[in-house]
Amino acid sequence: MSQSFPVAGRKIYMHADVLVPPVDGLFDAADFPAITDEDWGAIGKWSTMGSLGGDQATITQAFLNEEYDDVQMGTKNPGVMSNTFGVLPADPGQIALYAAAGDKKLRAFLIEFPDAPTGATPHGSIRLFAAYVKEPVEQGGEANTMGMMTVDLVKFKNSVRVPAAGTGGPVGG
Repeated sequence: MSQSFPVAGRKIYMHADVLVPPVDGLFDAADFPAITDEDWGAIGKWSTMGSLGGDQATITQAFLNEEYDDVQMGTKNPGVMSNTFGVLPADPGQIALYAAAGDKKLRAFLIEFPDAPTGATPHGSIRLFAAYVKEPVEQGGEANTMGMMTVDLVKFKNSVRVPAAGTGGPVGG
């Protein structure tokens, strides 16, 4: 039986280079920089993780001579992943998010889960995805709260799952 893991302990990284998507078809792991690449930059003070999944349109057609509508599945939309971070002006990952914001260039993102097995250089389960970075929005709060910012990542196509492994890390240096 497999074990579930909390959201706490997950890490998010953005790659320094602009990602060129495949001409057609879905992403696979080979379309992304290697998970051992040192140009994966961690983004600090990650407070709230948005949705990794997307949505699929439902096509419904009513017919006059039938009691039930016909239902089919339509196209998929990878969705928007809304993430919240504690504002940390000197954090290199947050600086990179601001630099990428609104430039209309696709970026590679990596999320590592806290389920790494034992090994020499282990890594946890990984999700790779490509997204455009929307302008971060900073919001205030109450007296005893930290400054926070929300960053929406407009995902492009599918996410790729990479299983945890006892070797192959570290991710992002």
